[in-house]
Amino acid sequence: MRSRYFVLYTKELTKLIDNFNSRKKELVEEFKCGIISRADMLGEMDMINSKTIKAKRALVAQVHVKGNGTPKSIRYEEARGLWVTKVNSEVRLHSKTEEGLLDKLLEYYDCYLMSYSIEHVFELAIENKQKTENCNKLTIQRYWDSFNRFIDDDFRAKDVPNITKDDIKAYTKATVKRTNPKKKAYYAVKGVRNLIFGYALEHDFIQSNPVLAINNRAYLTACDNSKPKNVDKILSKADILRIQSEIYSRMEQKRYDGYFVHGYMILLSIETGMRVAELCALKWDDIDEKSIHIHAQQLTERPKGGKNYIYAEWTKDEKGISQGGRYFPITTQIRLILNNLKNIQTGKMIRTKYVFCDINGNRIKIDAYTSCLRRLMKSLGYSITNNHAFRMSLNSNVFIPNNVSLTKRAELLGHSVETNLRHYSYAQIDAEDDTLSKLEGGCPSVVLKTS
Repeated sequence: MRSRYFVLYTKELTKLIDNFNSRKKELVEEFKCGIISRADMLGEMDMINSKTIKAKRALVAQVHVKGNGTPKSIRYEEARGLWVTKVNSEVRLHSKTEEGLLDKLLEYYDCYLMSYSIEHVFELAIENKQKTENCNKLTIQRYWDSFNRFIDDDFRAKDVPNITKDDIKAYTKATVKRTNPKKKAYYAVKGVRNLIFGYALEHDFIQSNPVLAINNRAYLTACDNSKPKNVDKILSKADILRIQSEIYSRMEQKRYDGYFVHGYMILLSIETGMRVAELCALKWDDIDEKSIHIHAQQLTERPKGGKNYIYAEWTKDEKGISQGGRYFPITTQIRLILNNLKNIQTGKMIRTKYVFCDINGNRIKIDAYTSCLRRLMKSLGYSITNNHAFRMSLNSNVFIPNNVSLTKRAELLGHSVETNLRHYSYAQIDAEDDTLSKLEGGCPSVVLKTS
């Protein structure tokens, strides 16, 4: 068991090494700006390098030890021209330089976990959150997305203990000015800051939390507070008919060989308002004579160097814990879409449990569908290119005009009543003409004689 003294000692050594590296970067900048001469820069560099190696030796001496606590041997083999050491009976490390071997040992023993940079503390905080809290993978992915979007390389490299309240305020101001985020995005990056500095405070990297000094009101006014117009969020009935016609036209084109599966996804989305992730997770077993059981979604994980697609047995609104999903009634049009797709798959001998799959039976991935939809919408001249527009259009063009109750609308689309009312309920794009006709046929009035 490592003592508190050991932990504090290794922290201080690691901090020293980080400070040495930072100072070397500063020296290069000072030389470039003409503040110091090349000789002065190289002279101080040599001194820093010497101190760095001493600090690394001291740090290695704490971890690279025998069972009795004494340091293991590190020696230079002149015949081979290598610095070598034995970690255990199976692992031996070597390097052409002493510092190179010290770095390998520090990496082997994971000693650089004590780095205080924003990026590394964020990684530690995320790891800790996954270990200690019941949070789903989508929550973690959102933290990463916000971090990658709003935290630039320069700020990531800064040491958490050295960041002041004014640093946080200045960076927040610059970020808001540079990205002009929506309020939701602003609060997302605020959550990232809270995570980083909250972890740092809890683990004694800092003595006080500078994030607490942030007054959100000072920055929210500079965010994008505009409310989108209906033409920026939903499609008219005429737009929907045009999109449907384009899809049926493409189904006849040779390049799709009679199987434009993304087109069927768009058609079903128009009729049901299903989310992209829900479409990609839909199985034939989820469909019966009366309804579609929407209870799962396709999620993505982004490990380093790749992307994985997983089947999650809950919908977005259920937030990681299945509550049974929701049921959408099958209309005549929905039945026609599904029957046509099933007949094509049977004819082409495509065997799959997923409703939407490629010619080999592999499920359609989120990226493939959204990319196809975006290209199709752009080819028709629309600025709205996302699947979300179909959900809003269904609510505004079909549910509301047909007097579907607010609670039922929310239930069918899989979100709260408040969400439906605040974010999904727009006036129909062609509603002005309809309103005029209703007013013309309203209360009887005296007809004015024309002069």
